[in-house]
Parts: sequence; C-alpha cells; structure tokens
Amino acid sequence: MPSLPAARISHFTARRLRIKVPEKRRNTAFFTAVAERLAAWESVESVETNPLTGSVLIHYSDPQRLFLEAVAKNDMFEVDFDAVFAQPEPVVSRAAVQSFETADHVLRRWTGNQIDIRGVLFLVLLAGGVFQLARRRLDAPAPTLLWYAGDLIGLWHDRGSDPAVAAASGPISGQAG
Repeated sequence: MPSLPAARISHFTARRLRIKVPEKRRNTAFFTAVAERLAAWESVESVETNPLTGSVLIHYSDPQRLFLEAVAKNDMFEVDFDAVFAQPEPVVSRAAVQSFETADHVLRRWTGNQIDIRGVLFLVLLAGGVFQLARRRLDAPAPTLLWYAGDLIGLWHDRGSDPAVAAASGPISGQAG
C-alpha cells in the first residue's frame, strides 16, 4: 500500500481549517477527490481546494466532530498533529542566549578561562549598586542592582571551564599538566 502524502495545517480558526499538501501541488484530480470526500463529512460545511498552491480550505461547524471524523475517515493524506501543537521556540530569547554564549566563549578564550561573562556581569552590577549607595539612592536603584548581582552568583550554577577553550589554551600556569 502506498504511503499517504504528507500534509500540514497552515491555518486554523473556530470555523476554518487550511491544510497544505505540497507534494500534490498541481494535481487537480487529487484535489477534486479530496473536495468530494471531505464534503461528505457531517461536520464539513464546504470545501475549497487550490491545486496550484496545494491547499485545502475546510469550512466546518464543530471542530471536535471534524477531528473525530478526520481520525476515522481520513485516508487521503497524513497530517502531523505533533507539529501543529508543538510550541515554537521564541526567536528573540534564542538569539539573546546565543549572543551571551558567544560573548562568554570569546571572553573565556581571551582570558584563558580566567574570566567569564557571569563574573563580568556580577562586577558591573556590584559596582553599579555601590555607586548608587554612594549617591544615597537607597529607594530603588542600589538595592535592585545589588539584588541582581547576588542573584547572578547565587542562582546560576557553576558551569566550570569551557572544555574547548581549556584544551586550546593549554594548562594554566601553576597547574600540573
């Protein structure tokens, strides 16, 4: 038995569902058959297909019944539901973490693993807190900076030295090796 073509849900609202079947693009016979078969489902109000884009637009009345019918009756394409409900990783967070990891790696390489980004941030926050204390800013800036500095060294686990940097820089003076 040949495998079903892969499909993905590209749009989903309270009354509409758009499914893309890229490998069947431009296959008019396939999309005509899909439209006829889906139109026979009880939960489906209407079906629009576009063979040029490989798209099926389903207008439905009850999403729960639609998905139950899809499980029971769909033998036209394979939908990856895990991909639909997977949470995408936030792009901004990933970029920020990657930037700090790169800066940490460069700083460790430049200093032979003696200084890391966490230590630098601690010193900057500590200096900022002490500066604000000296200016008698006791209401918000000083405690906040000092809190962040303490939080930085207290809550982050010690990652140790970066093995790639340690191998590249050789033994640190005073160490056997």
